[in-house]
Amino acid sequence: MEEPLAEEPLSVRNTRLLIEYDGSDFCGWQRQAKVRTVEGELLSALAPILESEPEIIAAARTDSGVHALGQVVNFTSVSPLEPQRLAWALNSALPPDVRVVEAEEAPLEFSARYDAVGRRYAYVISLKPTAVWRGYRLYVKWKLDVAAMDQAIRAIVGEHDFSAFTCKEEERSPWISISDASAEEREPGVVTVRIYGKRFLRKMVRTLVGTLVEIGRGRMPPGELYDILQSRDRQRAGPCAPPHGLYLVKVEY
Repeated sequence: MEEPLAEEPLSVRNTRLLIEYDGSDFCGWQRQAKVRTVEGELLSALAPILESEPEIIAAARTDSGVHALGQVVNFTSVSPLEPQRLAWALNSALPPDVRVVEAEEAPLEFSARYDAVGRRYAYVISLKPTAVWRGYRLYVKWKLDVAAMDQAIRAIVGEHDFSAFTCKEEERSPWISISDASAEEREPGVVTVRIYGKRFLRKMVRTLVGTLVEIGRGRMPPGELYDILQSRDRQRAGPCAPPHGLYLVKVEY
């Protein structure tokens, strides 16, 4: 009697997704009990498709209310589905405020978080009230000196201790390397602050923006931002800007 053929083991694959989401109705990225999060929605959609719940690794853990145009995640599974079919199935199951933009198979050693060489954030400020964009731009009723803001923010380029621009709960090293930073009014009445660095501290970009608004209003000179940075004193920085104007634009590898 012939012995039954042994089943071939299923091969493990690492799937990389590029996703976007409207953060308005989410309590941030990371899954939490009893609240709606982006990771929670993604896992709820993925688990029935994969017939198991994977561990999702994200390039950035965005806060409540923060949006993403270019979040990158990866997970391993033994699913036979090709990445494009998986993306189609996911988008059919996901709510409309989360979308998979791209899907591809990545090397097994790829990590969306640890292999990232840079993350691009943008914060959008509106200088006039708007009905359509009120949940996606910070409305500032004061006239802002954008040139002064740009001068101030460019001083953070380089490696610095950003203790003055993060919350007390931050446990990681405050030393951050920033490759590029600017504030521009490319569109009349819309000011965009752009910052590019390898990693960021909690509420760092939003606190920088809050300080920039103070400078733009003339309540601080442009050089004050660098002085605050050097002081490492959170009490000297401006308020933390609200989350709805912040976007994770792109993660680079």
